[in-house]
Amino acid sequence: MRVAMLGPLRVRDGDGRPVEVGGARLRLLLIRLALDPGRVVTADRLADDLWGDGAPADPAGALQTLVARLRRALQGERARLVSHPAGYLLDVAPADVDVLAFERAAADGRAALAAGEHAQAAELLRGGLDLWHGTPLADAAGARFALAPAARLEETRLTMVEDLLAADLARRAPTAIGEIEALAREHPTRERLHARLIHALRAADRRAEALEAYERVRRELADRLGVDPGPELREAHLAALREENRRGVPARATSFVGRETELARVRDLLNTHRLVTITGFGGTGKTRLALEAADAAATSVRLVELGSVADPARVVPAVTAAVGDGDLFGSGADRTPLERLGSMLAGHDLLLVLDNCEHVVDAAARLAEHLLAAAPGVTILATSREPLAIAGEALVPLAPLGLDGPAVALFADRARAVRPGFTADDAVTGICRELDGIPLAIELAAARLRSMTLGQLAERIGDRFGLLERGSRTSLPRHRTLRAVVDWSWDLLDDAERAVLRRLSVFLGGATVEAVTEVCAPATEPLDLLAGLVDKSLLIMAETDQDVRYRMLETVREYAGERLEESGEAERVREAHAAYFLARAETAEPRLRGPGQLAWLARLDAEQGDLDAALGHAIGRGDHGRALRLMAARTWAWLIRGRRREAGEWARAVLAAVGDEPPPGHEPDHAICLLIAPHPDPARVKRALEVTRRSDRPAALAAWTMASGYSDGPETIRARAEEAIERFGAATDPWLRAMADMAYGVVEFEYVAGGARRAEERLRAALDGFTAAGDRWGQAVTLFALGNVLANRGSWPETVRALERAHARAAEVGGAEEIPAPMILLVRLGEARMRAGDRDGARADLERALTAAERGADPIALARVRRALGDLAYAEGDIAEAVSWTRAALAGGCDAPPQFVALLHMSGALAEAALGEHGRADELRARALTLIADTGDDVARASVLEEAAAWCADPADAVAVLAAARKLRGIEDTGDPGVRSLLARCRADLGEEAFAVAWERALADPEAFAAQASARR
Repeated sequence: MRVAMLGPLRVRDGDGRPVEVGGARLRLLLIRLALDPGRVVTADRLADDLWGDGAPADPAGALQTLVARLRRALQGERARLVSHPAGYLLDVAPADVDVLAFERAAADGRAALAAGEHAQAAELLRGGLDLWHGTPLADAAGARFALAPAARLEETRLTMVEDLLAADLARRAPTAIGEIEALAREHPTRERLHARLIHALRAADRRAEALEAYERVRRELADRLGVDPGPELREAHLAALREENRRGVPARATSFVGRETELARVRDLLNTHRLVTITGFGGTGKTRLALEAADAAATSVRLVELGSVADPARVVPAVTAAVGDGDLFGSGADRTPLERLGSMLAGHDLLLVLDNCEHVVDAAARLAEHLLAAAPGVTILATSREPLAIAGEALVPLAPLGLDGPAVALFADRARAVRPGFTADDAVTGICRELDGIPLAIELAAARLRSMTLGQLAERIGDRFGLLERGSRTSLPRHRTLRAVVDWSWDLLDDAERAVLRRLSVFLGGATVEAVTEVCAPATEPLDLLAGLVDKSLLIMAETDQDVRYRMLETVREYAGERLEESGEAERVREAHAAYFLARAETAEPRLRGPGQLAWLARLDAEQGDLDAALGHAIGRGDHGRALRLMAARTWAWLIRGRRREAGEWARAVLAAVGDEPPPGHEPDHAICLLIAPHPDPARVKRALEVTRRSDRPAALAAWTMASGYSDGPETIRARAEEAIERFGAATDPWLRAMADMAYGVVEFEYVAGGARRAEERLRAALDGFTAAGDRWGQAVTLFALGNVLANRGSWPETVRALERAHARAAEVGGAEEIPAPMILLVRLGEARMRAGDRDGARADLERALTAAERGADPIALARVRRALGDLAYAEGDIAEAVSWTRAALAGGCDAPPQFVALLHMSGALAEAALGEHGRADELRARALTLIADTGDDVARASVLEEAAAWCADPADAVAVLAAARKLRGIEDTGDPGVRSLLARCRADLGEEAFAVAWERALADPEAFAAQASARR
């Protein structure tokens, strides 16, 4: 159902058909509820808002009658009007109420405008303004509750109009000046609106009218308010006065998109520096940025196009021709051309734009240095693929457009020029990513929509050089195609630079100086070559806490890769690359278990693409020994990061290449692959387990961990853990002893009845060991396991502290499955906070977990979060919300492990019973007991039994069920306040002696007695 209130009230049902709501009071009620969609409005609040001081004698009865009439009016949508013990709510999404959609569009539009995403801002704001259909809340005119919202909406509309004008002006989009003038007349002292009008008049080349508009608002402010214009209005006036200084800057045919931050920086630097150089790879928009910056200059501007100047000796004549207006500058003395030019410009204020200096960079640098000394009034704005490198130069390096907004906005803007009404989607983001965010490439790609669909373009974008082979006929040759852009840069390099650049193409994640030295074998000092390629905008230098890396844009890498193939060096360079990264992985592997863990994980993350390429190269060449060594060296990092699936896929690829028999000396590595890759042959798996059992390498322990699915049951798991404990527990390495303690603690808790106390002791020892070793991953896993043990005995404050520490360590490591996943950690932490009484903290954790689960679209993860949110709502007494959450969880979580499904059914049973749905509750409870009986998870069984105990009509039955749960938990007492409270009630009902008899009888055969007792209600 949709409710529109920006104008007369309009209602449509789910199929879009109008719903007629007759009667002023009914419309008033609907409007009041629609202002708070999905939230309960109390009956007292509604009565006061609807009747004010003239309330009827029985306001509650009158309100019920009114609600019943409104339900009838809503017809098929009557269920949307929901009764609640405290009042009523309208069950519609905020997006289906135009007032809220309008305000959301205003907020999102302003955020996009602030981020410089002008095209997106304009689209959002225009969409919001399209919702406006007259006086807001017109059918509630005069009602006190509507006064403030109506005023707020009117103000929001004006602000949106002003923001839209700002977005359109930034994009040089056509502006309806007549509409702005009409609004300005309605609001004669609204400075921001009048500033936008002045800018719009300037953009339309109506400079005189812009100046008149300023004078008009200045007088109104003085006469009505007695104040002077503010900064924004004064800046608009100054911009209008500067219009006469735009001579020499050509008008642009397209809007300026995506470089607002860089534009502001260039303009700021021009106020403080006399030489500013915009550098960047070809096609990144250096020229366009320079022209936009020159537009705001307070002095005369002259543009010198050096791109067509092939001879460095022609640089000075080209500048002289551009500025040599005798009427303006005079003839100058008869000296060298450069001295004459300096004399011509002496005493004049001028912004000189030197465009495309890279191929004549030495001559451009000499020119700039002389003019800065000879003509103090001259400021130079240069564009080049490398700096001029003279004193006083301020650099503005221009990176590709960001893929999270500006690149997509540019594509959409240019696409609409050839395909009106074009709307960007995820395919556009993929295209922009493939093109590295290079503006020229994006514009060339958008232009191809003249002759192909977006889907066809997305499919072919991998062949970027072939696809983008045609551009503007009027562009310089090097800007007509993407290949020409890179060809131009390549031709400017010397032989040594070309050799290093083409060899660097084998690196996927960038290269350190050490890697360049080992793999690229440069003939001269590598750092000098790399610095030169960075200056020429063909490499990007990225500095981290660990190292400095040099990487290429993918467009450059593909081009350099073609050159590498042409050179005949490709196989030799790839072999050197694979050897280097094998050594890198084997160096990193032992360092992942100590204080350098985070730094080495970051290095391996940065090099993942290269490690994958090295492994793929070894597989492809049939170098089985190297492939197996790389697998073994990478196994521990995969485990820490929780990348089981990725590890399994690579293991299968290696096994497919190597076969059943490993090369001599690589038996442990081969066994690791067998355990990581799911395999249907139990005999092969057992042989692999036997091989790894004899290995002291942590990689073998990791493979064992990943192979847990091969066990035949709890006894097998426990036996394997005991072997690991025996082998590693006596090791001199404290990390190995901590690992053994952790494995023992987990197995004792999960698979040994009554093992909780021993599990806690071992886990605390493991935590001390991992802390001493500096292993955050080990701490996170151990703290999570310890949190489960503490939760088992109901020590909720301690559980919260343990899980908080686990979450902090997990965040440092950044791992997933084995930590366990941050989403599951948040769920457990939220549940523990709820039990400890911190419901606000619990809700915050669970809402974060819900966001993560929804983003991952995992139905089982969603079911876990929804169940926890349902339990929280139940604890807070919001039974309707609890039922809603548990029903949603039951609908999506039936494929989860049976112990969780059982717990979920029990949560649903409690909520349904509280709602009065006793038949449904009995069904869910019975199903929970059936499911849990077939699992080996003692803790989950205990949790279900404790919930079931509350259903027992006979206190003796409840005692029996609680005794069985205590036995399953392996504890002597519980700190859980809910369980303690139930035990206290049973003791009071039975008396101390009968309570003791019931408890002892249950402990004699707890499971059988609990099964009988919990089945009775």
